[in-house]
Amino acid sequence: MAAFGKAIDMGIDIIELDVRCTKDGVLVLMHDKTVDRTTDGKGLVKDLTFEEIRRLRLKHKGQLTKEKIPTLEEALLFAKGKIMIDLDIKTADCIQAIMNTVEKTGMESSCLFFVYEAAHAKAIKEENAAFKVLARTHSEAEIDTLFSTARVEAVHIDDDHHTAAVVEKIRKHGAHAWINALGEVDRKAAAGDPAAFEQVLQHGANIIQTDQPGLLKEYLVRTKRYHER
Repeated sequence: MAAFGKAIDMGIDIIELDVRCTKDGVLVLMHDKTVDRTTDGKGLVKDLTFEEIRRLRLKHKGQLTKEKIPTLEEALLFAKGKIMIDLDIKTADCIQAIMNTVEKTGMESSCLFFVYEAAHAKAIKEENAAFKVLARTHSEAEIDTLFSTARVEAVHIDDDHHTAAVVEKIRKHGAHAWINALGEVDRKAAAGDPAAFEQVLQHGANIIQTDQPGLLKEYLVRTKRYHER
């Protein structure tokens, strides 16, 4: 939650979080299948009750903090009216519960459901047309399949199909083109070469996921390609 607050203070547009379900059906935020790497506990999220999860404390750069594992509902209410949320749905069997929580918190217009299959995108849009979907693709052919199945708001592309033609195709469908700067691009930017972001900006992609949001925003402002929300 501290990281979410920092992103809001920085004026970042979207934060990404990962959703999993505890043994007793509570939606919590956790990237890994287990709590081993990021907390002082051990075990699979799906094998732990919420009470057990709540006793754990999160680590930051290997050091234990006072931060607890948040629930999805807590995170949505914290972000409401301040920032958009990218919901990375780690297990498909949680989708209905996630949709229910988004509706309960009134965050339909402020969440992107990140799914990995066109069928899941279709199911979410059929549940509630107001839901916004970000769909994962691995090729240009998958983009064609996706748009023949569901109307989505954003399409996640990879380097191997990151071309001007692909980005134009996505935007002609009224969607945003999403690409990662994670990894090499971020490392170069953090090492003092912010122009490395051009690798992901060159073809017109208009959502960039990065571990260096401050550097990216500064670069976009300097090159006159960023407009405040």
